[in-house]
Amino acid sequence: MVLVRIDYQLVLKADLSGEITSLIAYQALPDKPFQAVLWSVRRTAWIYAPGLAVPMLYDDKYQDRTRVIDRAKAEKISRESLSTELPSEATLQSMCEEGERMGWNYGPPRP
Repeated sequence: MVLVRIDYQLVLKADLSGEITSLIAYQALPDKPFQAVLWSVRRTAWIYAPGLAVPMLYDDKYQDRTRVIDRAKAEKISRESLSTELPSEATLQSMCEEGERMGWNYGPPRP
């Protein structure tokens, strides 16, 4: 497995209160499909879900709700705001590979 750069964005609550509700870890490479792992509030878990991440990152109507952050800030937000640990970059990469292989564009199937 070759690790490639992973970028991070935080997601704010829709009411613009400033409350952080999610984080997105993503890779947008020219020769590969878009890949993203995000913190799912509903599932309280990290899931591979590029279909959910794309609108949050690229649709203008969400522009006021996202912020680019670095890995260190993402780790801190995960612990302090989301009460979870941000997966390692190797784990994020593995989640992307599995999710892409399984076709989980909107997260894995629910049990």
